[in-house]
Amino acid sequence: MPALDIHGIKVEFPFTAYEVQKSYMTKVIQALNTHQNAALESPTGTGKTLCLLCSTLAWRRQHLNELKKHANPVSQEETWSSSEKSKDSAIPAPKIIYASRTHSQISQVVKELKRTEYGKDITISILGSREQMCIHPEVSKQTSNQAMVHMCRGKINKHTCQFYNNVEDAKKNNIFTTKVMDIEELVTVGKSRTVCPYYSEREVSKQNECGIIFTPYNYLLDRKSRATNNLEIRGNIVIFDEAHNLEKLCEESTSFDLTSLEVAKCIEEVGDVLDAATKFEESGTVADGHENGESSSLSEFKSQDLAIMKSVFIALEKLLDQVELNKDTKSRSEPGKFMFEFLSKINLTESTYQIMLDVVDKISTYLSTLSNSLRIRGAALQKFSEIVKVAFSWMEDETKGHMTRAQRMQELCMCYRVHICENAETGKSADVWKRSANTSSKPGRTISFWCFSPGYAMTNLVKCGVRNLILTSGTLSPLESFTSELQIDFPITLENDHVIDKHQVFVITLTHGKKGGLLNSTFKTRKDVNQVQELGLTVADMIAAAPGGALVFFPSYSAMAEYLTIWKENSNVMTLVEKVKPCTVEPKNKHELRTAIDKYYTDVNTGGGTFLAVCRGKVSEGLDFSDDNGRTVIIVGIPYPPAFDPRIKMKMAFLDDLRTKGATTLLTGREWYRQQACRAVNQAIGRVIRHRYDYGAIVLCDHRYAGRDQLSELPKWVQPHVVKFNNAAKCIRRLRSFFCSVNEKEKNRLKEAYEYCEFDSKAETSSCKSLSPKTGIATNVKTLNSNKRAKVCIKYSESDQHNNYDMYMSPVSISQPTSTKKRKISSIEKSGPAKQKKSLLDALDNIVSDDEEISDENNSAQNNMPTATTIPDIRKFKQRKKIIVKKKGTQFETSKENTKQESSNNSNQALSFDSTRLTSGPYQYYIECTKSTLSTPLYLEFKKAARDYTKNGDVETVFNSLHDVFMVVGSQHPELLSSFVRFIRAEHRAQYTKLCSARTKQSISILAPQLCRI
Repeated sequence: MPALDIHGIKVEFPFTAYEVQKSYMTKVIQALNTHQNAALESPTGTGKTLCLLCSTLAWRRQHLNELKKHANPVSQEETWSSSEKSKDSAIPAPKIIYASRTHSQISQVVKELKRTEYGKDITISILGSREQMCIHPEVSKQTSNQAMVHMCRGKINKHTCQFYNNVEDAKKNNIFTTKVMDIEELVTVGKSRTVCPYYSEREVSKQNECGIIFTPYNYLLDRKSRATNNLEIRGNIVIFDEAHNLEKLCEESTSFDLTSLEVAKCIEEVGDVLDAATKFEESGTVADGHENGESSSLSEFKSQDLAIMKSVFIALEKLLDQVELNKDTKSRSEPGKFMFEFLSKINLTESTYQIMLDVVDKISTYLSTLSNSLRIRGAALQKFSEIVKVAFSWMEDETKGHMTRAQRMQELCMCYRVHICENAETGKSADVWKRSANTSSKPGRTISFWCFSPGYAMTNLVKCGVRNLILTSGTLSPLESFTSELQIDFPITLENDHVIDKHQVFVITLTHGKKGGLLNSTFKTRKDVNQVQELGLTVADMIAAAPGGALVFFPSYSAMAEYLTIWKENSNVMTLVEKVKPCTVEPKNKHELRTAIDKYYTDVNTGGGTFLAVCRGKVSEGLDFSDDNGRTVIIVGIPYPPAFDPRIKMKMAFLDDLRTKGATTLLTGREWYRQQACRAVNQAIGRVIRHRYDYGAIVLCDHRYAGRDQLSELPKWVQPHVVKFNNAAKCIRRLRSFFCSVNEKEKNRLKEAYEYCEFDSKAETSSCKSLSPKTGIATNVKTLNSNKRAKVCIKYSESDQHNNYDMYMSPVSISQPTSTKKRKISSIEKSGPAKQKKSLLDALDNIVSDDEEISDENNSAQNNMPTATTIPDIRKFKQRKKIIVKKKGTQFETSKENTKQESSNNSNQALSFDSTRLTSGPYQYYIECTKSTLSTPLYLEFKKAARDYTKNGDVETVFNSLHDVFMVVGSQHPELLSSFVRFIRAEHRAQYTKLCSARTKQSISILAPQLCRI
């Protein structure tokens, strides 16, 4: 592909870029050129990750070349010569720090990088977690992250980890820098070379040659984590992908919860070391359980210091238990300064916290050397150390050196609130509590220090000298309030459109269920059996009406559990769904998620599957459900955050308080609450369209989605496609029609693509060398890895009257030609005159049924069917189709040109019908025009509607059915709908005419009584 020139930067993009992609890359390069921050929103499926990588790496490559020229004033050829590599590596160029929410998202980004030109010559580093990258057979089996950390550190301190011991050799031999590798590949290489990928990647990130560092959010947001991982951000470019979660993660990274149970464990751990140190001082012997520890480390502890530390924790436990709580709520909320008043009572202040940290860290480090697979020691003290560091982070904030201690504390307290609550007592906590120094029958408590200002963490990050900050996601809107909460200026913003066409998505708001009841999935109606059954039956019909995989999202795990219980025990909803598409339920445990996803994919590949998941869950974000894996997304209810959660209530009060103080750009508490639900819905919606040629339906099952406020919160690219329904039956009919229509358009697109496709017979795999820019066939067609060419199943026939062809291709693969299927032709094409029929049904019966096959042994095209070595040149076939109607030897003929699609909205060229013949000509003419216009599924619905009318005489039902058939979005034929009046009984024609005029805005004259009736 030719390189793009964007603001003087040569961008190598692997595909022909769409306009929205060019706009996105333009904004990125503009931000990099001007040292400005950018907040960029682009819908899922527009290729924003690829655009982000190509634009930033192109800018960095050119910037690096300019630095080389200034550092080495030589010719361009010498600049690129390998002899200069050692000198170039010393040139400090801005690194790209790419942060994503999960490790799976990081792996996806790395795979995108491999597809680019820049992935061939760049050094990358992935700062993953031990859980993902540790290969030690004992450490990697630990289920707790804290357990892994302590066991890992213990083995490193003892020099017993052979993988860590080889890290330095791996660095010298460039084991992990020869090519771009994702996490799985790093682990594979580490195991084969007996070297730790976790620590090796940290060494790679320090090198000047490292151009891009991938990291989870928490490593970047937390100042201590940045220091631990040697993550230098000064002068570098920081990117937050999927940044719609950034506000929440900023708040969580600077907050903590401390429970009575954790304090009790701290007392136990300090007491354990105190007993061992006392015994060692007195007798020189090592206490039981400390044999694996280093006696030199134990001798460094003074029993007096340890006794003081234990008394501090005992005082903290007693102090927490003495805090007065509200008798009704069993909780208490206070301003941020309350925390420091509370800690000062145990003499933990800005003057003493560092001393206490040193002792606590020393004890926890010693205990970690005693940890094994059966018992993890020192974990409680390690957490307490992290809590103290968060509480007193303002003391070590270098960006606030110009402020006094009092000013720093005041600024911090404005962003925080304290919450103390009583916990529900469990058997486990009760047993531990009895072992505590102060035995009490009271339940445990939790004291929380919650940050409600994401800007507190973000301003600290930016003030550390970040060159550029780029935030991107598919759901950042409204940008003004989003950027305002972060308290950072974003001069460059973008709200991009989608790359798909109108016919590729169908968005439904449904207000009433299958039985006519109002769909209202609120907290109060969850236990209403009738309401939940109504919803379940409606969802079951939706799932049955759509092809491929269906994703059903519930507001929360608890809501899903309640709905599923009623659907299983009080109704047959789950039985109905399972019969059509087997169900998979999203697990809470992340370790079980991979198994659940694999099961769902298997179900989809074998006929269809249903994934029951949760908004804000693991399935709703970061996972790819492209093509058949996610044809339909159904949203049940509105996923508001739990209204009675104290953290939610305090966040809303915090925002309202700021608004009263003049922060007019911020949302009110109620607006924020509604926005959280809308963003969760928008993220779930993003699962349905994953690339340019994907398609699917979005069903919003709740009457509240029909409201103006709720619709305005949907993504801008979704809003124009919304269709409101208050009748479930009609909604399901339209859903079927949508998939029939879009499937037909997909076949036409693939047919057009192959007109431009050239196959290389010399290559081992087939390749599309010349593609239509409107089709993108390369993204949808899987080639066959064999010595033969790719085989395309093409059906065509040639006769004396006309030439035509049909291609049957899957939108995701090319199938081998099959000789068992035979061409289906109309009986009207047979030789001999057709007899005049007496009714519409007779005319319908003249058309061969869909399961009837006519042998074409004498068809000359049979000898020309494509084989493994011969592919017909489709362009040689004539592009003209004819509809032949014979009546008593007289031939009526219409024709249409098969032209290329000029646009998505005009993909189906309308036939030129003779209105006189439609209304008064032969019945066969109307039927042939109908059949040539409709897809096979729609034609079957047309036949069914006509037959049902003859049985029940329900004119309104037949009109609604025909309206759904002839007025499909993107392929509307009102003339065929109106002409059907000739087949309506005389007593019903006035009503049919009235319905048609009202729905199609066309007037119909009542036909003469002598016209044919059914």
